[in-house]
Amino acid sequence: MNIYKSLGRSFLGLPSTSQESLSINYLTLSFTADLSYENEFLEEYFKRSLIPFRFSLILSMIFYGAFAFLDAITVPTLKEVFWFIRFGIVFPVLIAVYIFTYSKLFKKYMQVIISCTLFSTSFGIIIMIIYAAKVGNYSYYAGLILISIFGYTFSRARFIYASIAGWSIVISYLITAIWVSHTPVTILISNSSFFISANVIGMFISYFLELSARIEYYMRIQLEQEKENVKTANNALEIRVDERTHQLSTANLDLKKEIEIRQKFERERAELEKQLFQLQKMETIGTLAGGIAHDFNNILTPILGYTDMALEELPAESNLRFDIEQINNAAHRGKNLVQQVLTFSREVDFENKPIRLQPIIAEALNLIKASFPPGVVINQHFEEKIGTVLADSTHIHQIVMNLCMNANHAMMKTGGTLDVRLDEVKLDQRSAEKIPKLKKGEYIRLTISDTGHGMDIKTKERIFEPFFTRKEVGSGSGLGLSVVHGIINNYGGAIIVESTPGKGTTFMIYLPKYGADTLESDKSDIKPLKGDEQILFVDDEPEITFMGKKMLENLGYKVSISSSSISALEEFKKDPDRYSLLVTDQSMPDISGTELAVLMKEIQPSLKIIIITGYADNLSDEDLSKSGISEVILKPMILDDFSKVIRRVLDKNNIITLTHG
Repeated sequence: MNIYKSLGRSFLGLPSTSQESLSINYLTLSFTADLSYENEFLEEYFKRSLIPFRFSLILSMIFYGAFAFLDAITVPTLKEVFWFIRFGIVFPVLIAVYIFTYSKLFKKYMQVIISCTLFSTSFGIIIMIIYAAKVGNYSYYAGLILISIFGYTFSRARFIYASIAGWSIVISYLITAIWVSHTPVTILISNSSFFISANVIGMFISYFLELSARIEYYMRIQLEQEKENVKTANNALEIRVDERTHQLSTANLDLKKEIEIRQKFERERAELEKQLFQLQKMETIGTLAGGIAHDFNNILTPILGYTDMALEELPAESNLRFDIEQINNAAHRGKNLVQQVLTFSREVDFENKPIRLQPIIAEALNLIKASFPPGVVINQHFEEKIGTVLADSTHIHQIVMNLCMNANHAMMKTGGTLDVRLDEVKLDQRSAEKIPKLKKGEYIRLTISDTGHGMDIKTKERIFEPFFTRKEVGSGSGLGLSVVHGIINNYGGAIIVESTPGKGTTFMIYLPKYGADTLESDKSDIKPLKGDEQILFVDDEPEITFMGKKMLENLGYKVSISSSSISALEEFKKDPDRYSLLVTDQSMPDISGTELAVLMKEIQPSLKIIIITGYADNLSDEDLSKSGISEVILKPMILDDFSKVIRRVLDKNNIITLTHG
């Protein structure tokens, strides 16, 4: 969640979480914590703005004078009046301001003078608008737009001053157009729309230009302070080293020890820098992987939905049924893969529950077979009915993948055999004492052995350290085994390793047994639950809305769909009592799912609401409670699960839960 918040703040140009010490008034864009920052910034801003402002004055005079030829073309009867305004009034003002920029007083009144200059030049245009309207010409408002562009960008006016000047010009134009020049309504609406839009856009440009300048200034000051701190620290360190060296100069052994300590410090610092780089790289990869997984969820949703519906309609003897089942199974594997990617990017929570290890390990082995060279043979031996462990299936999958890929790397050049065994063991007190952190009891043991190059004692002692790896650069991060070790410890288990150089390596993982095997229900006997209520289905992806409509109609419901949250709200307002349930996507343009829920709940309080989303990290319990959300379903939706959730919501009072589709 913090990752996406940081990305959002960066996209809007706001200070990132690394700049949280920046105290700024986001209305006036002035520093609030330390007035010295504000004074120094204004001094610097003045120096950097003086030459661009003078240039903008020259540019203004060029354009203001150059457009005089248009007066002769568009309003020839008024050109003398307009030229007098241009060259007799506005030009002297611009020239006077330009000369005044060389005065010492200009620094104090610069922003006020810029605002007054903008208003003066605009007022000249407004007078032209009044005269031009008498001969039916209403196009001179475009000059005000040009002045807005200059005012918000080239003139170097600060945001608050530029905004005051800009809106003063807008108000003056509207007063003139309505009560003085009596501009026709259609022309007034058109001109005002363009002018106000240009002014609003200019405000945003001016706002972010000044905000960027302030952030840049602040970060530069912080950097200088940090450099000074580092310099002070370095000076202090050098003094301390000199003193220490002088104290130890009489003892050669002590001096040697001090040198060794310094060398160790340098090595540790280099190692920490390397680890920091690795962490930053992993964080970037995690963010990218999370974004891809979210988009992939939207692709999987219609695939699973349509194949589920097709399987419901096809008879068991249909020739197409096997093909559809294969597509559905592949989509389910894609769904599980998305969950793994989201887990990697830290956007899903782990859920420990009783699970059987056999199918998870078998699935992981099937997944990695394609990446193994032909010379590697995989043997698997699983005991039946060995019970369950309390764990998260994604964690178990991650453990198997890490250990098997390490084995693959060890046998990459020479080939060999990968042996995977799963059995149940009972450890008495004596046996448990031989394995660190284990107590006597029943355990499920996973053994993964390879016939690769093996490890020496020194390597074996360090394999569970973060970032330790013997692979060449680019082949691994060094995090795999440390993550595996952490997962197993969290489950109250243990991992031991046996290895002989040249013969191979064996990892034995002990996980506490939770209970007996549970019988999985046959999904072929489960029938979706049906109903006849009226449902409003909203998603900004048309493919998902069409799939949702067909899926729900096949269940007997009456369904209205919309790919726009605004259109859905308008449709709902026409007959709110018609609908029993709203099913809406969370992330949509204009109005989000929770916002749409609040708006519809205000109209019809008894409306039941289900949110569907690719990820639930951006939905807090407080948001769900305030919005009156009954349930949240993670994409992609499965027909059977979706039908149960709908019936549960329609048949019971609101109880907010999170359901994986």
